[in-house]
Amino acid sequence: MSDARALLRAKRQEARISHPLASYNASGQLRCIICGTLVKFASAWEGHLGSKAHRTNVVRIKEEERQREEAEEAERLQTQQMEVEEAQQQAGSKRKAPLDDNEGPEDDEDSDATSTSTSKKQKLDTGFPTDFFSDPSRAPILAGAGSDDEDEEKPSSALAQPPSAIDLEYERFQKELLQAQVPEDAHETYERATIVAEPELASEVPEGFPANAEETKAEEEVKPELTEEEKRQQKEAEEKELIMDRLLEEERAQEEADMKVQMMKNRLEAFKKQRETARAAKKAS
Repeated sequence: MSDARALLRAKRQEARISHPLASYNASGQLRCIICGTLVKFASAWEGHLGSKAHRTNVVRIKEEERQREEAEEAERLQTQQMEVEEAQQQAGSKRKAPLDDNEGPEDDEDSDATSTSTSKKQKLDTGFPTDFFSDPSRAPILAGAGSDDEDEEKPSSALAQPPSAIDLEYERFQKELLQAQVPEDAHETYERATIVAEPELASEVPEGFPANAEETKAEEEVKPELTEEEKRQQKEAEEKELIMDRLLEEERAQEEADMKVQMMKNRLEAFKKQRETARAAKKAS
């Protein structure tokens, strides 16, 4: 028995498997990296690769790798988006800074007084603050602007009078209000945007939602039938897998039996040594 085991061990050492998933431990035993199981002999390696447990582990490892790559890609895109938003905010703050620096103290006082007076007038006329509507085109028509009918009702003496500086300043402010004088930052624009959208019906099932039960059932029913050759090959592969599993189980059981026999021998030797020691002690006494 010992000679057969030595020959079997030598044969295993000679036939080493060179496979990406195969590795050898310190004692020279073949081991599958994915499954973490020991393969007793090299000839059983192909059977292990075709086993159901190994195929399941391979699919699981590939799925975990795909999920990890998707998570890394999503994190990278989120980081890029945050960097773009920060760059846009910095560019908007730098673009507004020169406008504030070029204005003098007198201009600030005049503009503050003018904006205060005009905002009060517009607030009295419309009942809303000047920046209440983010979309200027949707703001109500100002009553102070006047209409064609009011112009016709005015006397000719009023038309002959030249406009005052306050009226000119007020008209200029209204034009500047309706026109985008300074482009706002992209983030502020989207935050204060007026959204107008019509509801749309989804004609197809969105991506990620389960498909219709009838369509899924129809797809399952329409499956290509295997040919006789493919059925025979599949049956042979299953039989081969069963045979390899049985061989592995038998070899494992044989090794366990050998280990039990060896343990019994060791216990028997220890018992014999204890008896001899006790006899020697009695004779000495």
